[in-house]
Formats: sequence, structure tokens, C-alpha cells
Amino acid sequence: MGVIQFRVERPDLLSGGSELSLIDFLMYDGRVVPARTHLAKGILFCERQLSESGQMRMLWPRFDGRRQVVHTTSLREQSAPYSLELELARGQLSRLRNQFYSWSGAGLYASPELTSMIRDAHRSFRSAVLHSETPETAVAAAILSIDTSSRATDLLCQHYVDQRLGFRRSRAARLPVFLGCRLDQIPEDPTAFCSAFNAVQIDTSWNKLEHDDGEYQWDQLDDLISWALDAKLFILGGPLLDLSEDYLPDWLKAWKGDMVNLQSFTADFVETVVGRYVGRVRHWEVVSGGNRGGVAGLDEEQRMNLIARAIEAARQVDEHTQISLRVIQPWGEYLSQSRNRLSPIQFVDTLRRCGVRFAEINLDVRIGDYPAPTLWRDCLSISQLIDQWSLLQVPLNIMLTVPAAPPGREAGFEETQVQWLEETVQMCLAKERVSGVYYTNWNRQDVNSPHTALVNPDNSPSVTLDLLQSMSREYWG
Repeated sequence: MGVIQFRVERPDLLSGGSELSLIDFLMYDGRVVPARTHLAKGILFCERQLSESGQMRMLWPRFDGRRQVVHTTSLREQSAPYSLELELARGQLSRLRNQFYSWSGAGLYASPELTSMIRDAHRSFRSAVLHSETPETAVAAAILSIDTSSRATDLLCQHYVDQRLGFRRSRAARLPVFLGCRLDQIPEDPTAFCSAFNAVQIDTSWNKLEHDDGEYQWDQLDDLISWALDAKLFILGGPLLDLSEDYLPDWLKAWKGDMVNLQSFTADFVETVVGRYVGRVRHWEVVSGGNRGGVAGLDEEQRMNLIARAIEAARQVDEHTQISLRVIQPWGEYLSQSRNRLSPIQFVDTLRRCGVRFAEINLDVRIGDYPAPTLWRDCLSISQLIDQWSLLQVPLNIMLTVPAAPPGREAGFEETQVQWLEETVQMCLAKERVSGVYYTNWNRQDVNSPHTALVNPDNSPSVTLDLLQSMSREYWG
């Protein structure tokens, strides 16, 4: 057991216990180590199972009102507490500089505005270090450095995306990337859908298809797939099995804890659905959320066995089908609130080492509770996430939904949603390993994610749909 302490001069900037419980440490080898935290008398205590050095990650407010994850540099344990604000400023500035020099070395052109902002962040950080004898001055300078580094990071990502997309489009008139959306029925306005997307993810929730044991309801799914084929949309089916949410049929819950029968029922369902659409649906997202779990109390080993059996069942029906797995909370927030031990990329890599074969990986970067919290991160974090998973040398699909408005900030939040969506989609398009970007909420009015659907309750298009239609014309028109 190890403990790292932080002296907090501005505890009012820290969020409540629910967000403090999501503090974790990123280790040098990519592992994510959760921390048990508590704040007492101005000291933040972070208890960990390991005593190794690591980067602390936590939510922090920006001057524009958003809360996003910030990083320290790699910290070792010591008896004296660190200054939280100073270490966050050091971490954000170091992160900015490292990425700036990495991209600049690869040919990125930096504008005078960006270099000026980096200098300002340096100046504020130096002021924070040199005025340690006056905590109020030092903390104010550290907080200013954090925000300036964050704004400079946003501008750096904008330069990267503009120049990278310009290079990609100079090589090909149309980007080799699918832009799609999830559907569970034919949209009321098919023209609006097809003007924004060239692909569709077909929802195949088990509890809807097989509400009663052995009794399948195919009509709605048949009609949706036929419509998608007529519209010449690329079809991604699934997920066939969602291990993160309770989408299992009620009749199957009686077999909870019986792995033999659970695997048998799962294989039968996968074989039935994939077999029905052989030749029409060639790409299936077989499992979602296996890295986190949450259904039927399955541990990591049991989930791996279930995933292997489901994929084997799909391949037995059609050996040429393309299979993908969805990774939820890809930054590993679930490790702070569950008994899981493997980070997302460790879980997938372990499956590969055990001989489980799949063609693509789908990264779920939805910000919010779906069903567990994924914390708001900047565009550089998304870039680094894609780069990390690209090391596995398989194509990636990015599944996303705009962040829901925080309580009390619903008015005017659409502009923030549009900005986030545009920046995120463009960053995905700038990465060669990304083969598809899929929006996950066409017209669902989900109580856990209000105001994130592309279609309003009156069936009028939202501003986010207008943006996607505009981007479709620009990049694929």
C-alpha cells in the first residue's frame, strides 16, 4: 500500500466525492492504478495498491466552465505533500510541450499565436514556482498556467488536425472512413439520415429480438436491414452481446452463475442472428463492454471465456465475417469503481494472446454515464488514445455522443456540444487507423443523456445533425 499526499490551497475547485473517487494514476507501462482518496485539513490523500511512480489524473475546472481531466507529471511517493495546483500546472505544461515538440519534429507548422500561448504558460508556471513563499500568488499563477496550457493544447490540436486533414485530402478526394449512426428502426426522415451518414450501426439488443426463449421477433430488424441495403449504406450489426448493461432477456437471468448454460445460450443467439443475415451483414460488433463487465456478476476470466465462445460461434456461421469488439471507458475509469484489474488495452491484448481473433476494435468515447462515467477529456487525450490503440495494428472505430449538459447549464450548451463534436470527429478523421466514426443516439430521448439525440422530439434536426450533414458534404460530398 502506498500513499501520495497533495496540499490543496483551493479546495473549492475540487469536485464532490463522486468525482474524487475517480482519481487514478497512469503508470509508465500504460497500467491504470485506482486510488482511494479523501480530503482532510487541506491535504488530499491518495492511497494506492502500488508504490510505483505514476501520473495522477483528476477532474479540474477550466475558466470557460467545463471540467476536464488534467494530469501531473510522474510522481514518486515522499513524506512531504506535493502542491496540487503546482503539480497539475507542471503536468499540463509538460504534456503540452512534449506533444508540441513531437508534432513539430514531424513537420507541424506552429502559428505565432500558439508559440505566444506556450510562452505565457511557461511564464505563469515560473511565477508559481518562484513565489512559493506567498501561497496565494503561487496558486493563482499555477491555476492560470493550467488554463493557458489547456487553451494552447486546444490550439495545437487544431493546427494538427488542419494540417493532417489537408495532407490526407491531397492524397484522396474522399476519405476512406465511414461516418455512421446507430439505429433501431427506420428513421422517419431517411433523407436527413442519408445526407449525413454513409454507414449505419444496426441495433440488435438480445432482449428485443428474443424476448421469450426461442421466440424471435425479426420484423423490425428485417425491415431496417433491407432499408439500409437499398440506401447503399455500410452496415455494422450489433452489439450482439452487451456485457456492460443489463440487456439480457429476463428469461436468461435464471441461469445467472451457470457459465456452461450461459455460454451455450449466447452461442446459440449469435449463431442464429449472424446466420440469418449471412451475405447481407458482413461486419458484426459481437461484444460490447467486455473489458468492464457489469452483467451477471462475471469476473474478467469468465467474460474472456464468454467473448471467445461468442466470436467462435459467429465464425462457425460465416468464416469471412468481420468481427469487432467494443471497449467502453477506454481511459479506464471503471478500475476505480470495480474489482477489475486489467486496463482496457491489457484486456484486449490478453484476448489476442489467447488466440481470439477479431478484425477491428471499437472505442466508446461517449462523455457521460453510459452506463458508467467517462470523464471529459480534451482533444489531445483523444489523439493520444487513438495513437495508443493503433499500436495493436488493427483498424479502429470511434463510437461517440456529444456530452450532456451539466445540471443548470442546459441553456446555451448546444454550442459547446457542436464544438466538441466537430473537434472530435475531425481528430478521428486525421488518424489513418480510424476506419469509422459512429454516433450512437439518433432519436433516443434517454433520461441519462438528455439533449444528445440528433433528432428533436418533434422530428426536426438538431444543430449537431446540421453539423454532421455539413461535414459529410465537405469530406465525402
